[in-house]
Amino acid sequence: MRRLCLAMLALCALPALAAPHAVAARAVASPSPAAKIAPKSSLVPKGTPAPKGTPIPSGPKVLVYPFIATSSGLPKTAGATVATIFAHAFEASGGLDVLPSPPPTTVKLLSSTAAHLGAGYYVSGYLTPIGQGVSVLEQVVSVTNGVIIYSKTAQVFSVNDAGALALNARSAILADAGVGRDYQTSSSSATPAPTATGPAGQAASIKISGISGVLGRLFGKHPTVAAATPTPEPKPSRRALVVRVSGNAPGGMLTTSTDLLASYLRKHFHATIVAAPAGNIISEASAICGTDRDATILTGTLEMIPGHFMHRGSSRFYLKAYACFGALLYHGHANGANAQTAIRNAVDDYVELHPNNS
Repeated sequence: MRRLCLAMLALCALPALAAPHAVAARAVASPSPAAKIAPKSSLVPKGTPAPKGTPIPSGPKVLVYPFIATSSGLPKTAGATVATIFAHAFEASGGLDVLPSPPPTTVKLLSSTAAHLGAGYYVSGYLTPIGQGVSVLEQVVSVTNGVIIYSKTAQVFSVNDAGALALNARSAILADAGVGRDYQTSSSSATPAPTATGPAGQAASIKISGISGVLGRLFGKHPTVAAATPTPEPKPSRRALVVRVSGNAPGGMLTTSTDLLASYLRKHFHATIVAAPAGNIISEASAICGTDRDATILTGTLEMIPGHFMHRGSSRFYLKAYACFGALLYHGHANGANAQTAIRNAVDDYVELHPNNS
């Protein structure tokens, strides 16, 4: 009986002795819930890279054509030099995608060439020597509709002067394209900004390398160049008084057209833009001429002809010339792909029929 009791006690003690080992074995075999959630060492995420800056858009595509010299008193490279200054100023100030200049082309093909090259705008202009400087007529044309969105005439004596004109053109392009942000000149130079403000001050901060030497051949040396050129024929004594152009175009474009009309007439006559009194030219002709009773009054009307599915649109310019006592001396018109071409063609027709402006 004693042996039986000892055996039973031994059997009852076996589960109690085995329980701690079973619990330890289960703890090793089955990880805790926290261990299941914890990521493995091989899946530890890497550091998040810093966000990249938003790339600056290239901006409207612009083509700069060589400017056209209206006088033989300028070097042959004058137009290309001014165009290079404009292109460098655009690139240095940012915000515009300046396309490479194409080979020389005629004025009639400026718009179609720019469209073929994918430009949204093109810049062209005219140069006329004045004293030790050059009178520059710049104009910016929208390739989409052929409208001159900006035009300005100014005397240029230095790179900074030409650069200031370029910055004015740049601002007009950005405004017309609806670009909300302004682009600042990107430069690593530690040179402080100039104290001058406006386009002239900004142009002074633009470094246009390789142009200053070329510009020396453009400004301040006209006597040397003129001495080697034949003396131009004298212009007729009868002056041309240019009255503001009217028409169905925007006011800014009519102002530009008036400047263009005077510029083309100056190639052949002594032309001056005058302010005409309100009213009909015929009734106000005497007041317009004033004491210059031998002058001729010239003005015109610009008509913008809208395009359609197979046509880009065109322009027609009606040119009229009046005597100081109100008589209509001439009335003709000419067409062109744009206002600039139409005005030039109308003036050429007038000069052919009235070489003495009479």
